[in-house]
Amino acid sequence: MLNITFHWKLSQIPERAVKKHCKMCGKLSVFTDTNVRRHNANGKSIYKYAIYKCEKNHTWNKKLAIYKTFSEHVAEIEEQKEEAPIMSAISITSLAEQGVKVIHIVLDEVIGTHRIDKVLANQIEDWSRSQIIEKIEKGAIQINEQVIKPSSRLSKGKRISIFI
Repeated sequence: MLNITFHWKLSQIPERAVKKHCKMCGKLSVFTDTNVRRHNANGKSIYKYAIYKCEKNHTWNKKLAIYKTFSEHVAEIEEQKEEAPIMSAISITSLAEQGVKVIHIVLDEVIGTHRIDKVLANQIEDWSRSQIIEKIEKGAIQINEQVIKPSSRLSKGKRISIFI
Protein backbone atom coordinates (compact mmCIF):
# COMPACT_ATOMS: atom_id res chain seq x y z
CA MET A 1 0.00 0.00 0.00
CA LEU A 2 1.55 3.26 -1.19
CA ASN A 3 1.23 6.37 1.02
CA ILE A 4 2.10 9.97 0.22
CA THR A 5 2.57 12.85 2.69
CA PHE A 6 2.08 16.59 2.11
CA HIS A 7 3.05 19.37 4.50
CA TRP A 8 0.72 22.38 4.57
CA LYS A 9 0.81 25.83 6.12
CA LEU A 10 -2.64 27.41 6.47
CA SER A 11 -3.07 31.13 7.07
CA GLN A 12 -5.90 33.60 7.04
CA ILE A 13 -3.79 36.52 5.93
CA PRO A 14 -5.55 38.25 3.02
CA GLU A 15 -4.03 37.13 -0.24
CA ARG A 16 -4.05 38.85 -3.61
CA ALA A 17 -5.18 35.56 -5.14
CA VAL A 18 -7.83 33.12 -3.94
CA LYS A 19 -8.67 29.66 -5.21
CA LYS A 20 -12.45 29.41 -5.58
CA HIS A 21 -15.10 27.72 -7.74
CA CYS A 22 -15.94 29.92 -10.77
CA LYS A 23 -19.61 29.55 -11.71
CA MET A 24 -18.96 30.66 -15.29
CA CYS A 25 -15.93 28.38 -15.88
CA GLY A 26 -17.54 25.51 -13.95
CA LYS A 27 -14.30 24.59 -12.17
CA LEU A 28 -11.89 25.62 -9.44
CA SER A 29 -10.13 28.79 -10.61
CA VAL A 30 -7.61 31.27 -9.25
CA PHE A 31 -9.20 34.69 -8.66
CA THR A 32 -6.84 37.67 -8.47
CA ASP A 33 -7.60 40.95 -6.71
CA THR A 34 -7.93 43.75 -9.28
CA ASN A 35 -7.54 46.44 -6.56
CA VAL A 36 -10.87 47.89 -7.73
CA ARG A 37 -13.40 48.56 -4.97
CA ARG A 38 -17.16 48.87 -5.45
CA HIS A 39 -19.87 50.26 -3.17
CA ASN A 40 -23.58 49.33 -3.26
CA ALA A 41 -26.35 50.88 -1.18
CA ASN A 42 -29.83 49.62 -0.32
CA GLY A 43 -31.10 52.61 1.65
CA LYS A 44 -30.05 51.40 5.10
CA SER A 45 -26.58 50.04 4.47
CA ILE A 46 -23.63 50.61 2.18
CA TYR A 47 -21.64 47.53 1.16
CA LYS A 48 -17.98 47.68 0.15
CA TYR A 49 -16.66 44.97 -2.21
CA ALA A 50 -13.28 44.01 -3.65
CA ILE A 51 -13.48 42.84 -7.26
CA TYR A 52 -11.56 39.66 -8.13
CA LYS A 53 -11.17 38.14 -11.62
CA CYS A 54 -10.36 34.60 -12.78
CA GLU A 55 -8.10 33.69 -15.71
CA LYS A 56 -11.02 34.05 -18.14
CA ASN A 57 -11.93 37.51 -16.80
CA HIS A 58 -15.03 36.39 -14.87
CA THR A 59 -15.59 38.48 -11.75
CA TRP A 60 -16.30 37.67 -8.12
CA ASN A 61 -17.09 40.34 -5.52
CA LYS A 62 -15.68 39.78 -2.03
CA LYS A 63 -17.57 41.66 0.66
CA LEU A 64 -15.14 43.76 2.70
CA ALA A 65 -17.36 45.84 4.99
CA ILE A 66 -20.90 47.00 5.74
CA TYR A 67 -21.58 50.60 6.77
CA LYS A 68 -24.81 52.10 8.07
CA THR A 69 -25.89 55.08 5.93
CA PHE A 70 -26.43 57.28 8.98
CA SER A 71 -23.06 56.55 10.63
CA GLU A 72 -20.83 58.72 8.42
CA HIS A 73 -19.15 55.61 7.00
CA VAL A 74 -17.75 54.18 10.19
CA ALA A 75 -17.49 50.43 9.73
CA GLU A 76 -20.11 48.69 11.82
CA ILE A 77 -19.40 45.12 10.73
CA GLU A 78 -16.15 43.83 9.34
CA GLU A 79 -16.62 40.53 7.59
CA GLN A 80 -13.80 38.07 7.13
CA LYS A 81 -14.29 35.02 4.96
CA GLU A 82 -12.25 31.88 5.30
CA GLU A 83 -10.19 31.74 2.13
CA ALA A 84 -7.39 29.31 1.59
CA PRO A 85 -4.14 30.66 0.25
CA ILE A 86 -2.91 29.10 -2.96
CA MET A 87 -1.17 25.79 -2.36
CA SER A 88 -0.56 22.98 -4.79
CA ALA A 89 -3.88 21.32 -5.58
CA ILE A 90 -4.21 17.58 -5.04
CA SER A 91 -5.49 15.46 -7.90
CA ILE A 92 -6.96 12.32 -6.33
CA THR A 93 -7.43 10.66 -9.74
CA SER A 94 -3.78 10.97 -10.76
CA LEU A 95 -2.56 9.81 -7.33
CA ALA A 96 -4.90 6.80 -7.47
CA GLU A 97 -3.54 5.94 -10.92
CA GLN A 98 -0.02 5.98 -9.44
CA GLY A 99 -1.14 3.42 -6.84
CA VAL A 100 -1.46 5.74 -3.84
CA LYS A 101 -3.97 4.37 -1.31
CA VAL A 102 -3.56 6.86 1.57
CA ILE A 103 -2.77 10.58 1.47
CA HIS A 104 -1.46 12.15 4.67
CA ILE A 105 -1.46 15.91 5.14
CA VAL A 106 0.59 17.24 8.06
CA LEU A 107 -0.34 20.74 9.21
CA ASP A 108 2.96 22.43 10.00
CA GLU A 109 1.40 25.83 10.68
CA VAL A 110 -2.21 27.00 11.10
CA ILE A 111 -3.06 30.68 11.47
CA GLY A 112 -6.73 31.51 11.96
CA THR A 113 -9.69 29.13 11.95
CA HIS A 114 -10.13 26.61 9.18
CA ARG A 115 -12.79 23.92 8.72
CA ILE A 116 -11.58 20.64 7.26
CA ASP A 117 -14.37 20.40 4.65
CA LYS A 118 -13.72 23.91 3.30
CA VAL A 119 -9.94 23.53 3.17
CA LEU A 120 -10.10 20.18 1.40
CA ALA A 121 -12.75 21.46 -1.04
CA ASN A 122 -10.33 24.25 -2.01
CA GLN A 123 -7.35 21.93 -2.40
CA ILE A 124 -8.76 18.72 -3.93
CA GLU A 125 -9.47 19.12 -7.64
CA ASP A 126 -11.54 15.98 -8.17
CA TRP A 127 -14.03 16.16 -5.30
CA SER A 128 -16.75 18.68 -4.53
CA ARG A 129 -17.36 19.86 -0.98
CA SER A 130 -20.46 17.64 -0.71
CA GLN A 131 -18.39 14.60 -1.76
CA ILE A 132 -15.77 15.51 0.83
CA ILE A 133 -18.46 15.82 3.54
CA GLU A 134 -19.82 12.40 2.56
CA LYS A 135 -16.33 10.84 2.78
CA ILE A 136 -15.71 12.47 6.19
CA GLU A 137 -19.00 11.05 7.51
CA LYS A 138 -18.10 7.57 6.19
CA GLY A 139 -14.66 7.73 7.83
CA ALA A 140 -12.62 7.86 4.60
CA ILE A 141 -11.16 11.18 5.76
CA GLN A 142 -9.82 11.31 9.33
CA ILE A 143 -7.79 13.56 11.60
CA ASN A 144 -5.12 11.83 13.71
CA GLU A 145 -6.72 8.47 12.83
CA GLN A 146 -10.08 9.45 14.38
CA VAL A 147 -13.45 9.84 12.66
CA ILE A 148 -14.46 13.50 12.74
CA LYS A 149 -17.25 15.89 11.73
CA PRO A 150 -17.11 17.96 8.51
CA SER A 151 -17.09 21.13 10.62
CA SER A 152 -13.98 20.08 12.59
CA ARG A 153 -11.41 22.84 13.01
CA LEU A 154 -7.84 22.31 11.96
CA SER A 155 -4.87 23.12 14.18
CA LYS A 156 -1.08 22.88 14.09
CA GLY A 157 0.37 19.39 14.35
CA LYS A 158 -2.76 17.54 13.22
CA ARG A 159 -2.51 14.92 10.48
CA ILE A 160 -5.30 14.53 7.94
CA SER A 161 -5.58 11.06 6.38
CA ILE A 162 -7.50 10.54 3.14
CA PHE A 163 -8.17 6.90 2.22
CA ILE A 164 -8.66 6.50 -1.55
